[in-house]
Amino acid sequence: MKGKLQKMIQEVLGIKPDKVNIIPHTIPLETQLAYFETSKKVKENINYDVVLNNASWLFKNDVSVEDKKWLLAQLASITKPEAYRIIENFVNSVEAGELADWAKIALIESRTVLESDLLDENQVIVSSGLGGDDYRLRYFVVFKKNNAEPFTEAQTKLVEIESQAILENNDGLLEEFNAQSHYITMLVLLPIQADLKNILIKIVNTCNEYGSFLYTKYLITNVKKLSHNEIVHFLKKLDKNESQG
Repeated sequence: MKGKLQKMIQEVLGIKPDKVNIIPHTIPLETQLAYFETSKKVKENINYDVVLNNASWLFKNDVSVEDKKWLLAQLASITKPEAYRIIENFVNSVEAGELADWAKIALIESRTVLESDLLDENQVIVSSGLGGDDYRLRYFVVFKKNNAEPFTEAQTKLVEIESQAILENNDGLLEEFNAQSHYITMLVLLPIQADLKNILIKIVNTCNEYGSFLYTKYLITNVKKLSHNEIVHFLKKLDKNESQG
């Protein structure tokens, strides 16, 4: 386990985790925050037997969405394999519907709670809007053209090749790469303790050795993938700040 990450979590939470579980799915932060708030409440007064007896409610159409949310959070708090299997079955069922994201978080919490109990480990869950994998977080990155001319095909290919190489050298992955006339977007995975700033600056500087065509400032977020309109708004704001500076 990454010692640097363990130390960081220990400083923030006051515990040293044996394992860090990153939510792998792209789930809106509002949903994640609402889930963990509910999870905190259900733990205050929970009866394992009653919850397990009521588990079938998840698959009934006459049970409200809010009641199912509460029940999923309750099941995720129970240290019994049976509870995990119930949530897993619900996640894979057509009944999940609009509760799919909520149920996925519950499944991750259930596994974390179960493993912590069985293995006697301190485990924590790390969440972000774009999710991640085993030990890496997912980020949405936007690079801007340095002038009014559109990217050439050669420039676009260079950014893709150099980004992939530099990311892989830092134990990262380039998941998506899309080029527009004046900006490039990427979806990348990087270790949670990676030096994001230096990695992205290295990509920009390496590409700019071939003509200084990338703007030195960039956008990075792990909240969500931005739409074209959101990106254009950011780029205009960037240009305005630059002209004022």
